[in-house]
Amino acid sequence: MSVEPLVLVGMSGVGKSFWARRLAEQRGFVRHDCDGEIGARLSSIVTPAPGEEPVHALGRWMGMPWSEGYATREARYLALEEAVTREALDACRDGRPHVIDTTGSVIYLPDALLEALRGAGRVVYLRTPEARREAMLRRYLEEPKPVVWGDAFACAAGETPSEALPRCYASLLAWRDRRYAALAHVVIDGAELEANDPGVEGFLARISG
Repeated sequence: MSVEPLVLVGMSGVGKSFWARRLAEQRGFVRHDCDGEIGARLSSIVTPAPGEEPVHALGRWMGMPWSEGYATREARYLALEEAVTREALDACRDGRPHVIDTTGSVIYLPDALLEALRGAGRVVYLRTPEARREAMLRRYLEEPKPVVWGDAFACAAGETPSEALPRCYASLLAWRDRRYAALAHVVIDGAELEANDPGVEGFLARISG
């Protein structure tokens, strides 16, 4: 098997961390948890509530796109994401197998960095089918994770922010889908992968073509 780095991309909850952990545990890959590293670097200002997952604490800190100060927090998050991703990529040069478990906002990073990721390893897009995207919105509203919106959120005439959110969220996911697919060497249906678990060996076989 090639030791080229694997770069897992896709939307929140599609299984990137699940597969990255399995690759680390069963095949000795060095896992780079970008979400976790960002959370660790923000730990001095983002404290999870009792029983709260760190990623949900980050989502609470980030807030909704209309929240006061959101743009500043979004910029800080992206700056940390760029630093964490660059460090992960640099670490992949030691000849060992690595897997970079990216955040859902990896596609907002500078084009030069995305090109470097694509050139250094195999980018695998775990795709969330459209049928599951409405459930993603419900999950986001119930347990927010940090979401980078860029310029994807805007209220139409007469809309409240809450009314605009479902429409803008659907547009955001469709845009991200296109960006992930353009970045990837391999696209796999995340729902099918979950329903018909091929195991680590099967996963590696699917992405090797």
